Parts: sequence; C-alpha cells; structure tokens
Amino acid sequence: MSRAPTEGRPAAWLDRDSADTLCGLFDARVAATPDAPAYRFYSPRRGAWLDRTWAETDRRVAAWTRVLKAQGVGAGDRVAIMLRNSPEWLCVEQAAMRLGAMSVGLFCADTPASNAHLVAHSQSCVLVAVKARWVMRLLAADPCEHLRAALVFTGGLDEDARLTSADAALEAATDDTDPFETRPRADDVASLVYTSGSSGRARGAMLTHANLLSNAQDVADALPAVADEYALSYVPLAHSYERVVDAYRAMITGARIVFCRHPRFLGLTLAREPVTTLIGVPRIYERFYIELHRWLSRHPRWIKRLVATTINVGESVFERQQGRGRFALSHLAWPLLRYFVARRCLRLFGAHMQLAVSGAAALPHPVARTLVGLGLPVLQGYGLTEAGPVVSVNRVDNNEIDSVGVAINGVATKIGPDNELLVRSPGVMHGYWRDAEATARVLSPGGWLHTGDKVSRLDKKRLYLTGRMKEVIVMTSGEKASPEPIEETLRLDPLVTRAIVVGEARPVLAAVISCPAHRLTPIMRRLGLDPDTPQALAAARLENYFLERFARLMTQFPAHAQIRRVAVTTDGWRQDNSLVTATDKTRRRRVARRYATDIDRLYGRRAAGQKTDVSQNTNLG
Repeated sequence: MSRAPTEGRPAAWLDRDSADTLCGLFDARVAATPDAPAYRFYSPRRGAWLDRTWAETDRRVAAWTRVLKAQGVGAGDRVAIMLRNSPEWLCVEQAAMRLGAMSVGLFCADTPASNAHLVAHSQSCVLVAVKARWVMRLLAADPCEHLRAALVFTGGLDEDARLTSADAALEAATDDTDPFETRPRADDVASLVYTSGSSGRARGAMLTHANLLSNAQDVADALPAVADEYALSYVPLAHSYERVVDAYRAMITGARIVFCRHPRFLGLTLAREPVTTLIGVPRIYERFYIELHRWLSRHPRWIKRLVATTINVGESVFERQQGRGRFALSHLAWPLLRYFVARRCLRLFGAHMQLAVSGAAALPHPVARTLVGLGLPVLQGYGLTEAGPVVSVNRVDNNEIDSVGVAINGVATKIGPDNELLVRSPGVMHGYWRDAEATARVLSPGGWLHTGDKVSRLDKKRLYLTGRMKEVIVMTSGEKASPEPIEETLRLDPLVTRAIVVGEARPVLAAVISCPAHRLTPIMRRLGLDPDTPQALAAARLENYFLERFARLMTQFPAHAQIRRVAVTTDGWRQDNSLVTATDKTRRRRVARRYATDIDRLYGRRAAGQKTDVSQNTNLG
C-alpha cells in the first residue's frame, strides 16, 4: 500500500495504485499510518494547540457521514461548507464524498450575497457553517429554497427552522454501522469549485475524483519530498489550489498539516510552529518583502549594504547551482552570509522553512529575487480552477524565478491564436455546473481548455506568462500597457496595500491606491495636510508625493507606462466588501466602479464615459 522510500521519499508515501478516488486515498492513508499525526490546529475553546491522528480523523469523518446521511444527503447532492481552515472542513468534505455528494466551498470572508449565490446556484441541500448569524445573513440575501438544513457550531437556532446544532448532531451520531451505501466512482463529481467571478457571477467548475486525485499525485511528484513535513494551510480550503497542493498531497506523502485559522495569525503561527512548507499566494511573500525593508529602514546604512550584498551573493550562488552561472570568489563568503545575515532576515518565515511555493498570481521579480538571495528559493507555479488546478511548477533543480515552471506530468500544452495557452490533462474539469454555454466557450471538442492566459513563444519547455488575453490598456495615444506588472511594482511601496492601474481610452496611466491610515497620517501632517479632512486625500501635494515615490520605483518601465496621476484612499479593499477575491486578487472592475468619481477627477472628465479602465476589457478571476 505504501511505496518504498526511493528517490528520498518517505516510506509512508502512497503509490498511485493505492486509490482511484479521494475517499479511497483517505482510507489508504488511514490504513497505512493510523497513529501518525495528520493535523495540528489551534482550538479557541481549549485555548491550546491540538494534534489529531489519521485514525481519530477517520472516526470524525464517520460521525459526519452519519450526520449528513441523517439529513438526507445522498449521491449527487451538494453540501456547502462555510468553515475556516481546520480539520473539520476536510472531515465534512470527506463525509459528503463518502455519500456520493459534492462539496461546495464557501469563503468565510466573502459577502453574504456572494455566498448565497453559491448555495442557491449549486442547489446545496445542507450547509455546514461556523456561526448562525452567517447563515442568517446569507439567507437574507437569498432564501436558498433547496437548502434543507444548516448545521452551525455557534449562535441561536430559533431564527430559522433549518438551523441545527452541529455539536448536538455529532454527539448523537454514535451508531457504529457503516454509513456507506454507495461508494463514489472515479468519474463522479467530487466538488463544485466556484471561480471568483470578477467578470460576472461565479461559475462552478465540476471537478471529479479523478481530476483532483491525479492533479494531487502529479503535484506530489513535482515538489521535493520534505522529511517530517509540516505544511501550513493558509489559503482558504474553498479554493481547489489549497486542497490539492496541501490537503490531498499530504494524504499521499504522509505530511502533517498545520492550520492557520485566520490571516491575522499567520505571523504568529509561522513563529511558533515548526512549519517546513509554505504553499501561498504572492501577497504573503510581498508582505515579507515589505516588512524586511521596513526593518532595514530602522538600521544603519552598513546593515542595509550587508543585506544587499548577501542577496546579491545568494542570487549568484543560486544561479550557479541552477547551471546558469559561473563560480565567483564572493561565493566563498556565502556560508557565513547565509548563517549570520540571511537566516536573521528569514525569521519572519520561521526557523524550519524548507520549501516555499507561490501560485494564484504572478510573484513580483524583486520579491522572488530577495527570497532566492536569502537562501529560500521559492517555486512559482501556475494553474486555474478549471485545470484541476495545477498546470506547471518550477523544480528545485530547475528553477527560473521569472517563469511559472514546467508542466507537471500528464499536462499537455499548446499555444493557440494570439499566444493563448491551451491545456489538456486528466485534471481538466468536466464543465461548468448548469452552464453549458460557458462550458462550450472554454472547452474545445478535442478536450483543450482555453486558459485565457497569454504565454511567450520563445521557450517551448518552460511557461512564461505575458498577460491575459484581454488585459491590455490601450491609451488614446495608441500606446499599450499591461496593468499587472505595474500594479505589482506599486505594491512594493510600503505605503501601498492595494493598487489598480487605469487608462483605457485615456491619455495617460493613473493609479488608484489603498493606503493604511496609520501610516499615511504622519506623512499628510508633514505635508501640511489635515488627515481628518477627507478632501485632503485629493490634495495635489499628496498626489505629487506619491508620483515621486512611484517614479523611483518604476525606472524600468518605458515613458508611456509611467503613472501620471494618483488617487489615494484609506479604505480597506477586502473580501467582505467584494473588492478582493478569496485568493487575494484585486477585483479591478469593482474597484474601478467604487472609485469612478475619483478616476473621473484625475482625468478632468475628458474621457469617454463608457470606458473608464482596463476592467472593461478584461476577464480576470
């Protein structure tokens, strides 16, 4: 059942023939290492970190299976999950799949209306949520007529007849009989994974057991084996990226998952727990980059130069190890620089980090270069929900930081018209739930998935993304600019939390930026502006201040791609106000609509009313 420890892999690693469904994979893991720790999580009720073995997890899954079965869940039904990252999330999903049902992940930080759409569109019959008030807000946005029961852990149950105590239901699930009636097949849909829906209503990608299992197996083969692995679960489990690359992969490799229950506890979790593997989105690494430079700003110039030298030497050593550089005398100093300088800088990632993977969006080059230069080579990858989701990833011994890597096993790629990347693999979805028209637009008869992403034709082995199919700003001068690289650069400014670039049908590019009020206040006072006056954010002095900062950041961009106007706001762009997706991507269209008045002010209302920014011709998730 387990494979031999070849190629440096742990003895507990499961062979591909161990299972053909995700339920079978879970059962195989429990049988192989029943007493091994599976999950580590913080329990607010007990005020302590707890460990759960695979055997204990199996008993919890069995209890949830009985609970869902008692609610009438059967083959083909949908079960919505609105829980924070925790073992409970995965137990509920396993229970649903054991009954032949499909999981539907909801994002806790999303708006009630958005989550209500997912429940209603998927026609989920049961919802498992943390709080009763979350469910009531959701039901206020849409009655969700197909929903028969909502199992909640906290809150009153008298507000809706469908509300049921999850704790009470689990305590009552003491029957020892096998709750299985029909076991799922490999080609059964395991999960409806909804895309972020930045260009309209979210669509549910139908991913089968075979789709998700094959993708997890190929990802496990592509990433290096880590001895005694502690993988941090941080990206919401509602996203297929987190489940495949962390949760399902851990079932294959025998790794232990450490759950970070809320983004605000990320730093604390990394500092206190022996995390060896971080599967994250670029924003995590960008925050490290900003914090590092903020830390350096409080130290003498010689410290800054020492860190810069360390990064330069480390990057040079990395390039030589990758076979792309030559030996230099400075490499002799790397062991000392790594121990005394780089290790100190990487403390934000904890003392045990061995593997860092970035996906869901492009990782800015300065951030990737800093990590590599400090001795933590981050592996960029690429994928999309509809592909199962992983398409490619860099390898430890074949890592190019500006590339999203080489296609994983089983994935075939080709370049279509206008340099669009097309993908075909066992992980590609069967289609969109209840949307044949949208399915036909992205899936060709030959099984090729149209990704909507453009790639370079210069390298046939590696994938270099160059932008989205429609993600180009065309200015009235005829000049064109891609907004993503500019936005990535602006976010490297410590004062900028979020940014969008606008300029479609405009003479020049402008930016709308979100800044933390506590950091902006002292700067406004230094400029002679009253931070308590809303009009001060539109002052020319503040705009010119940011234009000067951005000019220093964007020296590598051509003249037509420089930011010429800036609108500043201290509003938070978050998932709960629909301005950010669950994978930390800014929703350009919604941000542009929110700040349409400010954008018009920047351009003096000279532009055509029907086109205000790149979001009018983009289709981003």
